[in-house]
Amino acid sequence: MFRRRPEKAPGAARIDTYIGKGTTVEGSIEASGSVRIDGFVKGTLRVDGDLIIGADGVVVASVTAANVTVAGELRGEVNSPGRLDIAPTGQMLGDVIVGSLNVDDGALFLGQCNMKDEVRSQPKVLAAPDDSGNSDSQQ
Repeated sequence: MFRRRPEKAPGAARIDTYIGKGTTVEGSIEASGSVRIDGFVKGTLRVDGDLIIGADGVVVASVTAANVTVAGELRGEVNSPGRLDIAPTGQMLGDVIVGSLNVDDGALFLGQCNMKDEVRSQPKVLAAPDDSGNSDSQQ
């Protein structure tokens, strides 16, 4: 009766750079748009748009991207102000600093997660209780 609408994966609409299955890239990749990887990449990835690692993709790298979706395997650190999605087939092995994290059932995440939100990064300071309104005190 009630259905949860599936959320579109970040970057699902447009892919500017595609590294296909059977392709190996070693080194540094800098991209201004979105990147999808279904091959093997080792090195450093700096993506201004979204990074999508397909089910056949393997990435061994330090990653910086707007949003990251992992359906394959990612070994390395992730830094993203947006969202990290780990699909049921995905494996994320490494520490992440992200705005939000979604780990689907069946996914693997081994590492530490730090949330990158300025509001959340500031611990709340609680004020000391005010005893002036205490009804037990004598007047």
